[in-house]
Amino acid sequence: MMNKEKNAIIIALHDDISEIIELAESLDMKIVHTFIQNREHPDTSTYIGSGKLEEIKEFIEKGDPKVDLVIVDGELKPSQWFTLEKEFGVTVYDRLRLILMIFRDRADRKEAKLQVRLAELHYEKPFVKELIHRARSGEHPGYMAGGEYQVDDYYEMIKRQMRKIKEELDKIRRDRGLRRQHRHIGGYYLVSLAGYTNAGKSSLLNLLSSEKVTVDDRLFSTLSTTTRKLLAYKLPVLITDTVGFIQSLPAWVIDAFHSTLEEIENADVVLLVCDVSDELDTLVMKLQTSLNELMELGVTSPIIIVLNKIDSISKEELRNK
Repeated sequence: MMNKEKNAIIIALHDDISEIIELAESLDMKIVHTFIQNREHPDTSTYIGSGKLEEIKEFIEKGDPKVDLVIVDGELKPSQWFTLEKEFGVTVYDRLRLILMIFRDRADRKEAKLQVRLAELHYEKPFVKELIHRARSGEHPGYMAGGEYQVDDYYEMIKRQMRKIKEELDKIRRDRGLRRQHRHIGGYYLVSLAGYTNAGKSSLLNLLSSEKVTVDDRLFSTLSTTTRKLLAYKLPVLITDTVGFIQSLPAWVIDAFHSTLEEIENADVVLLVCDVSDELDTLVMKLQTSLNELMELGVTSPIIIVLNKIDSISKEELRNK
């Protein structure tokens, strides 16, 4: 978790900001205000219009309450990010950077930490390029580069680190492939739990295996795979919990976690876990997002949809889903 609670404001181009608020609060950020500007497309230079920009600047400059962070519920271009940080005078995160911060906070094993770092470096590359351009033009390089490095040196360091991390992940991937092969040779069937983040996959793993894997009611509590034996009926089945999905993740983020997600791709059966207590529109969106990710991964095994958390709603609500 973050060392100190930070006051944050949210900027969005739509009214549905429940997920971005949940993402921010999962890092103990306090949302002190939200700014909504309904428009179909972001402004090319500042993401939001000039009028809304001035409104937000005035709110931040007033300092009551003090704003530590601005969160944009969307994907910022490097030029937009630079302009917003310069105008607001505080750190600006877009949705993807916030998710990567959560990934970093949740990563507790070597593989997960490597995967998160690879995704972070990939994310930073275009921003550092923008910083190089701005710095050479005589502008302040901004918040993200920081540290001891000149931004051009930092860019070269990013490329070296990415190569090294990919080599380490390839080795882990080969080792996992050998373990998976031995399990098949040993007569085990492999079942993977997949689904949207916080759908309750770890709870289901505990129920099916009588294990006590840590369960947290928060987004992305699982970033590493956990495999356990199915105890019921004494069947030769191994069940693997995997990282949760979320909408609008770029392909390169999924690729950074490829060695982990191979557990889904190579399973004999995939249990697609859904939180049935969600509102119907949200349930459909999460289910469609998860199915799209499974298709992108090339899953050809049978997919069984599991409706989880039915104890959170009434029987009538369940029938109406």
